[in-house]
Amino acid sequence: MKKHLLIISNRYPAGPNDPASPFVYDFKCALERRGLALDVVTPLYEPYRDDVRYITENVHRFDWSDGKEVLSQLSMYSPLSWLKIRRYFRQGFRMARELQKKNDYSAVLALWALPSGHIARRLHRKYKMPYGIWALGSDINTYASKPMAGGLVLKALTDAHVRFADGYELATKVQALANAQCQFLPSLHILDLDTVRNQSAEKVFLCPGRVEKEKGVLDLIEAFAKLADKMPDWRLEYAGTGSAEKKVWSLAQKYRIRNQVKLHGYLEQPAYNRILLSSRIVVIPSLSDSLPLTFGEAMQAGKPVVVSDTGDLPLFTEKYHVGYTYPAGDVQALAEKLLEATRDASNFGPRCQKALEELDIENAAAAVQKWVAMVSHGKEMKEYAGSRR
Repeated sequence: MKKHLLIISNRYPAGPNDPASPFVYDFKCALERRGLALDVVTPLYEPYRDDVRYITENVHRFDWSDGKEVLSQLSMYSPLSWLKIRRYFRQGFRMARELQKKNDYSAVLALWALPSGHIARRLHRKYKMPYGIWALGSDINTYASKPMAGGLVLKALTDAHVRFADGYELATKVQALANAQCQFLPSLHILDLDTVRNQSAEKVFLCPGRVEKEKGVLDLIEAFAKLADKMPDWRLEYAGTGSAEKKVWSLAQKYRIRNQVKLHGYLEQPAYNRILLSSRIVVIPSLSDSLPLTFGEAMQAGKPVVVSDTGDLPLFTEKYHVGYTYPAGDVQALAEKLLEATRDASNFGPRCQKALEELDIENAAAAVQKWVAMVSHGKEMKEYAGSRR
């Protein structure tokens, strides 16, 4: 039986507590609810606590390394890294090719322009299959500017039948690179908050996500330190792990605010949901981003946000009036917005719900379903034609 869609994804969560791109599972489920028969090809990574509940019969993982290394974190100065990258591409294409021979898919969708987009392009060249690219940030913001990787990204985008991006600003970048249309397609990680909705909000600024310098976590603690004396009953909490954890803690010691700062480390989903709902304000101080999943999580919890003006964060925050924006990297401006946010007693819930209507993963599934239906019948549609400008 001919299947509708082959998805090739850089990452796929093995279970509900796996932090690896959890929205991909939500997207897959949304497509299946719409009746699409599909398979997922993704690299094998060591699952969190050996929980593989999400690895169903239509999720196919290819072996390329020891399962602990992440492709994007390999050193480009090591010959061994290049051997692993070569094996990644070879094994990924081999698995996708065998599935295509068996199922004769109508189309291929690559999540990330690289490396998944490169594999999808090879399938297209061999089997003349229409393929789409869903750009998701790092592929465009990081790889597209690198000499060798940038060439692969450009070829994947240019030859694609359709291009999507999970941010309006990111879509503009894709259009400029490929000289062709690119449609916004929201990514959203769905949280099960119903069991913890009765959490009472405490005076907590919550910074969710990776604790890395580029995520603005050091700017945030510097800004909070400016306010700590004025707001002794407020706390700053980080939910996530990363290489900047020690630096965050050393700054807390330097400014003598250790009692007001907490690093939770990685939290499993139920614990994270409780922390999110019990916080008062979510802070996303990223120095470079598109539209982080943490924004959608804050909207699901009905929490106001304080965000930097990177990517689509200011667009959604200001469009739906769900919080405050400040210039990325400006510590003083961040401190002022944090203080302003504590004085706002508005009910943000209904406005957050409006933002979620645009960010709903069902919107992404509907757009892909429409494209697959079109290519299945060999038709062209103006919005997906990919015509050069």
